[in-house]
Order: sequence, then structure tokens, then C-alpha cells
Amino acid sequence: MQRLQPLTHEKAMELVREMLPAIRSRAALSEELRSQPKETILAFRDAGLIRALMPKRWGGSELGIDTMYQTTREIAKADPSAGWCFGLLVLHSWMLAYYPDEAQRDVWGEDPDACIASSFGGSPANRVVRVDGGYMVDGEWGFSSGIDHSDWAMIFAHVAASEPDVSPQAMMMLVPKSDFTILPTWKTIAQKGTGSNNLRVQQVFIPEHRTIDMVAWCQKGEGPGSQLSDNELYKHPLYAVIPVSLASALMGASLGAYELWRDGIKGKSTVRNAKVADFTHQQIRVAEVSATLEAAQALFEKSLSRLETGGPIDTYERLRLRRNYGFTARLCNQAVKTMMESSGAGSMFEANPLQRYWRDVQASAMHITFNMDHLGEMFGKLELGLPLNEKDSRLS
Repeated sequence: MQRLQPLTHEKAMELVREMLPAIRSRAALSEELRSQPKETILAFRDAGLIRALMPKRWGGSELGIDTMYQTTREIAKADPSAGWCFGLLVLHSWMLAYYPDEAQRDVWGEDPDACIASSFGGSPANRVVRVDGGYMVDGEWGFSSGIDHSDWAMIFAHVAASEPDVSPQAMMMLVPKSDFTILPTWKTIAQKGTGSNNLRVQQVFIPEHRTIDMVAWCQKGEGPGSQLSDNELYKHPLYAVIPVSLASALMGASLGAYELWRDGIKGKSTVRNAKVADFTHQQIRVAEVSATLEAAQALFEKSLSRLETGGPIDTYERLRLRRNYGFTARLCNQAVKTMMESSGAGSMFEANPLQRYWRDVQASAMHITFNMDHLGEMFGKLELGLPLNEKDSRLS
């Protein structure tokens, strides 16, 4: 096992700042490749940054959720897609810590810097059947960000019930790269550099120890691996943390867009040689946008502080956090949209990086994790004393 010196939060931030110029210089290339350049992923691995939330017993640093937020935010300021992929690499190492010890050994015993992707987008036609010692899996999963540079994938699946009146069992399953095929489906106009391709699993056996029950994880923050540590980091409900990675990238992209837009205004003139910074309406837009982003950041960081305090997070509090994550995304999207509407036709040129931030923020905010209709309905029901539907009560 490769031994790296465990990181402190301060050291992690220092390492991130050092790599930002190179990440920024490769942003356009990541769009051409429709995935992250190998150099970027190697930089993350070599610096030990994807071990930030990994258990110490495997060579990780066991830093807090705030470290994932701040490192992801800074990388996304340089390149939104790089930040998105980085945040997920850190998140997925945290997720693996909840799996049985044998599954962790399968991954980190071979390579403590293994990259892990995930997919919650399984096709309704997928087939997962319980067999002796595990499961036979056949199907296709989509929206797997970073799958091209990943050694393993976690896929969400429903195991067919053995009785008609019993709900299918919801599980997360760990699959090695040798057992899936990557399908080049990521032909999008935004978040191109995330490489969120589909993957195909064809009649593959997944042993029991590479699975985890989703209901206990979602509701109580419990998994076999969470019993192996006293660290509160591994006691959180799944959906109290998953959106943090994505929202951190979205926040960073929005702040990066703001810095580009604001600095561009300072030196910009109209075709009639008037200084744009002298326009009252533009000054007002700057005030509105900066306040919107500060409000988003304050709400988000207040929510993250709850994860640092420890203690059980019940259903009401979990859905309040998810509401906050969704509303953070909405505020960020509104801010970047206002920037673009106040930027003039020059922002439409491919050479202008602002349009890439705009596209990526818009696409990020459309992620199902931030769907305020769904999040609002769930939180609103609890706030009004109404019951959740069965699926939301189990997997929210």
C-alpha cells in the first residue's frame, strides 16, 4: 500500500491552490475530450486529495465534510467540470467507508488511490436477482460522472422481491471496472468535462459483501463500515451528505463566474467607447448578484455546520438540509443567469469562458438532487404535519 502523509485541512487547501492554474488551463481541453484529462486526475491522486474523507486505517485523512466543500469549491472556480468530478471522487471514498470491511479491502487493499464513480440512474429494464452468495446483475446505468477515469462504480439497484406484496429491496452495489462496459453517451451541451457516460453490466455476479442496504443508510446513517469507526464522519445519513459534493462544485462554479464577470466589467467599454463600469444599472446588477451569492453561501455553510456538530439527524432535519441544498443551487443559478443577461453579446463567443460557467451552472442546477419541487413537497409535508409517501419515507 502506498503510504502518504495524512493531510490536514490547511495542507489540502494549499495543494489545491497550487494546481489551480494547470486545471484552469485544461478547461477547454476537458470539453473537447468530454472527460477530465488524465493529468488532472493524476494530480488529485498524487496529492492524496481523494483520500480526504477516507478512513485512516486505509491511509486516509478522515478530514471533515467542510474540507470536501472548500477544496471542491476552489477547483470548480477554475473549471466547473473538474470540480464536479473531484468532489465526487472525495464523496465516493466517504461512501465506501460505509460498506463491509471486505468490500473496502477489495478496493483499497489493492489500490488506496482507486477512483470510484457512481450511478443512481438505472434503467427500469435492469434485472437484479438474488442468488447464492450474492446477486446476478444485468442492465444499464446512466449519468455516471467520471466513469472514464474510475476503477470501480457504485450502482443503485432494486432487488426483485420474493413475494408479491413486499417492496423491492433498495441497494447500492460495488462493481469493478473489469465487470462493466463504458458506453459513450455523454453528448451534451454542458458539463461536458464530467464525462457522465452510461455503463453496462451484463450478467455479472456481485458478492453480498459488495452491497449495502440503502434504507438503513438513508434513514439512520448506518452501514456495516460505520460500525468500524467512532468518527462521526461515518454516522451521517446518505442524502445529508451526497448533495454537499455537488452543491460545492455548483457554488465554486458560480463564484468563479462572478469573478470573471466582475473583473470583465472593470475593463469593458461599449462600441461607443463608454465604460460599462460607469453604468448605474450595471453597478446595481453587481450588488444584486454578489448579495445573492453571499446569501447562497451563508445558507449552505450554515447547513454544513450541522454536519460538524455530530449527533443523530432525524427525517425532518435531513429534509431541511436537503431543502437548503436545493435552494442554494437555485440561488446560484439565478445569480449566474443575471450575469449572462447583463454581459452583452460578447459572452456568447466560445473563447469567452463565462459562457462555459453559465452552461455548467445551469446543467448542475438541473440535477435531480436539487429539484425544489420534489424537495419542497417532502419538506412541506413534514412542516404541515403530513406523512411522506412510502418511497420518500424509506429513501430520502
